[in-house]
Amino acid sequence: MNVKSERKHNNRKRIALLWVCGVFAVAVIAIMIHYRGVRPIVRYELGEKYDAKDFTQRSAVFDPVPEKLPTGWHFRNLRIGGVTTPVLIRVVDTTAPTAEPNPQTVPLGTHPQPDAFVSKIKDADIVRVSYETVPDFDTEWKDTIRIVLTDKTGNQNTVDVPVSVRATVESLTVEAGTDLPSPDRFLLPGVDGEPTEPIDPSIMHHVGTYPIAFRIRNGVVSQTGLVVADTVAPAAEETLLLLLPGETAGPDAFVTRTQDETDVAYTFVTEPDYTLRTVQPVVVRLTDEGNNSVDVESRLLISGIRAKPVEARKTALTPEDFDNADKQSFTVEHFVPDKPGTYAVNVTIDGIPETMAVSVADTTPPVLTEKKLNGKSFYTCHDYRPEDLFESDDVTPVTMSYVKEPNFRKSGRQTYTVTAKDAAGNETVASRTIYLKSDRKSPHIYGALNRTCYVGETISYLGDVYAVDDVDGTVEVTVESNVNTQKPGTYRVIYRAVDESGNKAKVTCSFKLIKRSVSEEELHAVTKQIMEEITTPDMVDAEKLKAIFDYVQGRIVYTNGSNNNYTDWQKAAYDGYMKGKGDCYNIYALTRALLDETDIHYLSVQRVKSSSWHTRHYWVMVNLGTGWYILDPTKTPRHRVDCFMWTKETCACYNKYWQFDQSKYPEMTRTPFDYDAVVQMERDGLLP
Repeated sequence: MNVKSERKHNNRKRIALLWVCGVFAVAVIAIMIHYRGVRPIVRYELGEKYDAKDFTQRSAVFDPVPEKLPTGWHFRNLRIGGVTTPVLIRVVDTTAPTAEPNPQTVPLGTHPQPDAFVSKIKDADIVRVSYETVPDFDTEWKDTIRIVLTDKTGNQNTVDVPVSVRATVESLTVEAGTDLPSPDRFLLPGVDGEPTEPIDPSIMHHVGTYPIAFRIRNGVVSQTGLVVADTVAPAAEETLLLLLPGETAGPDAFVTRTQDETDVAYTFVTEPDYTLRTVQPVVVRLTDEGNNSVDVESRLLISGIRAKPVEARKTALTPEDFDNADKQSFTVEHFVPDKPGTYAVNVTIDGIPETMAVSVADTTPPVLTEKKLNGKSFYTCHDYRPEDLFESDDVTPVTMSYVKEPNFRKSGRQTYTVTAKDAAGNETVASRTIYLKSDRKSPHIYGALNRTCYVGETISYLGDVYAVDDVDGTVEVTVESNVNTQKPGTYRVIYRAVDESGNKAKVTCSFKLIKRSVSEEELHAVTKQIMEEITTPDMVDAEKLKAIFDYVQGRIVYTNGSNNNYTDWQKAAYDGYMKGKGDCYNIYALTRALLDETDIHYLSVQRVKSSSWHTRHYWVMVNLGTGWYILDPTKTPRHRVDCFMWTKETCACYNKYWQFDQSKYPEMTRTPFDYDAVVQMERDGLLP
């Protein structure tokens, strides 16, 4: 190449270099302009939250927002003012993991994993937990072990943990007086062993810490301790202490029936005055080995006169109960010695008042007599108490129990033995043979009747329904129903009852739901107004009932052939009131509506068709607490009577006019209703 060509070539190279440098300079300037106010690289600790403000103070967001990133370099985009700007995120992990120590007592021979000794591990990455030196868990020791925490990046930390390796608990605390703990309560889980020597049960009645050694299977002897604590204060009964003049007594003589599981010390809180000749209070403090204490206030009487011991009885003391043969005059206050103990009794000797102690003892066992059955029987599957078989007689209260657990499931003749113990501990044993019959009769369900209800009305299925069993008395009634209270129609309702012997009763009824012709508000406004007119706030139920009867009988004139459909009783009540006339259904309905304004218990009744009567008739049965009676304000041309609280026998005199299915209703009383007497009984609060 000649000189001219070489010069030309070099010029081209210089021009190219200048062009490249210019482009690079332009690029650098463009990048500097683009990244002005932006940090292109930000360093984060692993787990630290990424924030666009760390890159620029301008309004910027990540696009998209970066999720948790592993350690290393990561490109992400920032949107700044609508422009995408790449940035570099560097994630590092320089923080060592941390944890809290979890001190433990490790059962001998178990080998827990190292993570069992730490808790609340904190690190941004996975942490491996290991022993710095694997402990020996096959011998007993107490020391500190070191747990090593290493994260994925290699950062390490250590945690020192206090650990005790034992075969037994350090100590076991129990309440004094309880049973000696079984050996397994001293041993830690998974450890087998036996005491090196028997434990003396008497230590359970003395406060203290008692060392106990256990021999483990591998030959290890482990030391533990039994701590006997007494946290319950002593209990004792006060007494009246009788002393002769010149005698003294320690504090323990002033209490009886001391109860505590450890030894008790007695001290005077109030010292006795041995010069007094009247009953004086003496306070004694009882303190047990647990330092629990209680103060008992007893009494002291110093007297030279003593009464003979008296057997507990229900008649008062007499002078003959005292040793007063050399006294000319002796009287005693009224005192019935019906409870064992020592009592201060005031007496007068030759006109001089004196106080003396009387000791009452009960040494007579209770008397047991077979309880009369009065026509009743005993049935299988029923649990009878001893009090159902025997009556006891004793001065003090008697408790009875069976000597052997009875079996009341077997029919036929059975003999049961009962022990009766009075308050003084006297005991009587008696046997009785009874015949157990099988109860095969089902209970009877009353008040389960076909009913007409209104759509939307809350139905009380069991309000007037109950069941009675000849043996068990009242038994529970359950109800099954598919009634939809929001839809008109006829629904089936089943009532069931089961007695203790398993005998079942079932009654199926029809509940007819109809739409209201008269609103509940309209009818209530009428009945409320009527009750305000015919009653006063001071009236009792019997007086309110008579007022309702008289009002309905005077308000509605009986007419035959009304337009009633005999289902919508609320409409019939409203029509009867508004028109002032109607048949028995209108009269019954208005009576029922007014009774609903009271707390009087009543049941609706419908006549059963018979050869004498083929037409419908309606009335109510009422119970004020003196039994069930018939109440019917209806006055027909044929029966112009005032049927106010009549008995079944009275109603039967009227040619089956009030004939009904009595099996569905409770038994009516036979006692004629005495209005004045019932009113007075109510006022005196003598009725339920």
